[in-house]
Amino acid sequence: MRCLVTGATGFLGGGVVRGLWAAGHEVVAYVREGSDSRALRDVDRVVGDMGDPNRLASAAAACDVMVHAAGVADPAAHPDTLGWAHVAGTENAINAAKQAGCRRFVHISCADATMHDGPRSFWTEAEAPQRPYGELARTKLHSEELARVSGKQGFWTIALRPGLVWGPSDTTHLPLWKAEAESGGIRLVGGGKKLLATTYIENLAHAVQCALRTTVTTGNVYYVVDTELSVSREFFTELSEALGWGPPKSAGPYWWAWFASRAGLSSLHPTQVIRRGRTSAFDMSRAKQDLGYEPIVTRRQGLAELAKWYRQVQGSP
Repeated sequence: MRCLVTGATGFLGGGVVRGLWAAGHEVVAYVREGSDSRALRDVDRVVGDMGDPNRLASAAAACDVMVHAAGVADPAAHPDTLGWAHVAGTENAINAAKQAGCRRFVHISCADATMHDGPRSFWTEAEAPQRPYGELARTKLHSEELARVSGKQGFWTIALRPGLVWGPSDTTHLPLWKAEAESGGIRLVGGGKKLLATTYIENLAHAVQCALRTTVTTGNVYYVVDTELSVSREFFTELSEALGWGPPKSAGPYWWAWFASRAGLSSLHPTQVIRRGRTSAFDMSRAKQDLGYEPIVTRRQGLAELAKWYRQVQGSP
């Protein structure tokens, strides 16, 4: 298939591009003017922004699929920025894909779309809080709805919800974790005893490829996460060890971390406190049944690949 990928110079979009390219698909990368696209190498590139649906439609010409991976990952971003990137940007992408004659639209959302100040213990796609916490979650959920209801005969839509995405080329979470590690250790909320849903970047890219093959009804949403379940202490301890960082440290009980983040007494954003201090574990049955999705990279393998990449970037032997 010929696929246009938005957000192609970002962490998620870049991983999707690599996966599609390796699987033999034709790929067109939609990149912002001035962004560093050197990692895309031989991939066809079109320069434009999400505010120009005509440019998007032109880039998607002759494409079978648009994979919409553009977005803002920072929960502290201004609400207008998040609304523009996730809601208006997704609407523009959908309209452009239709105008270009794409047959499929794959929307990369995130598990944060259902975030709230409480546990999400083995939630299915049918479960959701009355009101997600934070503008990041609300705009992500809104963008999912746009994708979900836009499907029709001849235009098939799907939304994928990865957990905390990690792996090589991470420009989203890794720099923040590194800064924490250099300041005494990645902080654990509530002792790091709650389950943490993660998605290795290659597993997300694999889920996209599964979405290209499925023939199920349009408009569905799917959780796509790693096989391994672990509490946040285990994940961040293994991550720190793999990258040669010091061990994580306590950020205190959940109630204190929550209060401190909201009162400006901590550099952790409330969204980060919820991610680390509330259970997030999701039922992948729907993705397995409808998409044939099974994670292809284990956490151990992923940590080895991440460590290898990190040493190369840092210039270590």
